[in-house]
Amino acid sequence: MRSLIVAFVATVLCAGAAAQDKIYKVRLPDGRILFTDRPPPEAKILSEREIPPPSPDAPVRPGQGDGATPVQRAAEAESRLRERAADVDRAFASVQAAERELDAAKQALEQGRAPEAGEMVGTARGRVHFGPAYRARVLELEKAVAAAEQKLARARENLNAVR
Repeated sequence: MRSLIVAFVATVLCAGAAAQDKIYKVRLPDGRILFTDRPPPEAKILSEREIPPPSPDAPVRPGQGDGATPVQRAAEAESRLRERAADVDRAFASVQAAERELDAAKQALEQGRAPEAGEMVGTARGRVHFGPAYRARVLELEKAVAAAEQKLARARENLNAVR
């Protein structure tokens, strides 16, 4: 029974390899050109080309012919996918943290726009305006908002690069 299964698998593999040794250029009935390894019955074959077997000196793509079994390659691919997903999750968390930081900085700026005691200065004509302490405090809050916006922009760029 086992030898019958092995013979069947070998036959299927050989048939698959034999079916893919030619590329056909065909014209479909609607006029479109198609390149295929199995020409449709209603198509007109314009040309066919043999696919040469790979040379022993040809460069080997990663995961192909490197001695790894399909199970090992699948495990490696799954590992790479998990690493990439973890990178995306970290980048997304960084964006969320930067957004929270920006919201907090904007809220602090809004609350900081109200003058505190001693920040208003009276003039000789009886008018009142914001003093240097108020301006300095609001300027620092505005700088914090700008820094949070830049941090968010960098976090979004990082997330886009990781994706």
